[in-house]
Amino acid sequence: MKKLLLLALVIACKNDAITIIPPAPVASEVVKAPVDHLAPNELLEGSEKAFGLVLPRGVRVDKPFNDIVYASGQVPLEGVKQYIRTRVRDGKMIEGDFSHQDVTTFDHVRVPINPDRELVIVVHPVLGTVGMTRLELRDVTPMPSPNLPDERARWAAQGLKPNGQVLDPTKLQ
Repeated sequence: MKKLLLLALVIACKNDAITIIPPAPVASEVVKAPVDHLAPNELLEGSEKAFGLVLPRGVRVDKPFNDIVYASGQVPLEGVKQYIRTRVRDGKMIEGDFSHQDVTTFDHVRVPINPDRELVIVVHPVLGTVGMTRLELRDVTPMPSPNLPDERARWAAQGLKPNGQVLDPTKLQ
């Protein structure tokens, strides 16, 4: 490597014109475009979560329940749809007009941080307000079936004998 450098220097000295190439600028000296610019309708992550999905900034959880979460915020509808689309996997996205409202449903989707949970997410505008968007996140994960060893055990789990008779007539609904 050093020999090649010396050879290049000798050849350059023979030609009376020597061009000095300045060193590459240090990373701190390179001027970059600011990273704080958002694309149209792009939303940032907020601090609120629902079923493992981080909600967009400006969206707050209104009513959390075990299997459904209602959230809303003064954020653009298209931005919320784009935000959800980039953060869920599997399932499908259904867009449509329902009762003269732009409704988008993300059907049987999964959040990568919580892949065992299936969600249905409905995004729609709030009637009578400008720029207000509502989200409904519903946990639709199927219940695991019980691990029962045989047919007799499956009947007993339902309170019946294999012939369909009630196991304990004193415990009827």
